[in-house]
Amino acid sequence: MYTSILVFALSGLAPSADAGGSPSWLTDYSAAGKQSASEKKPLVVFFGSGKAGYDKLSSEGKLPIAAAAILESKYVCLHIDTSTEHGKRLAELFEVSEGVGVVISDRTGEVQAFRHEGSLANADLVRYLQRYSDPNWVVRTTESNPGNERVSYYGPAYSPAPAYTAGYCRT
Repeated sequence: MYTSILVFALSGLAPSADAGGSPSWLTDYSAAGKQSASEKKPLVVFFGSGKAGYDKLSSEGKLPIAAAAILESKYVCLHIDTSTEHGKRLAELFEVSEGVGVVISDRTGEVQAFRHEGSLANADLVRYLQRYSDPNWVVRTTESNPGNERVSYYGPAYSPAPAYTAGYCRT
């Protein structure tokens, strides 16, 4: 009896915790771009070293199940292995100097919607993936490394609305 359970468990037929929720990872940027355009899905590019380098984006060490489910259904997923020369070159082109990061395009694949260098908390990753997979979300600028935005230490200059002046025209 125990032998049959052991054989079943070792045969790989038993479902693992990741089964069914793991996205299909592409490794060719050109193919991923074409697939993104044809499926009208945003392209998400994970940078990280090693075979499962995409897990390095998570500050907890593994992508959460919620993120995997969103990635599987709403994105074309690309993993760039930054331990290879080709991966290092692509990371440089995307200005991911730390070798770990993520870039998300809009649905057209023409505009970069989100860019983050370094690791992310799982809750933040899930939130960003949900936001940029929304078909009603229109990308106007690239959001980048929240919390590291450039901050001005000078308050905004107060300028009341100018009174109408005849003949005045601003070019």
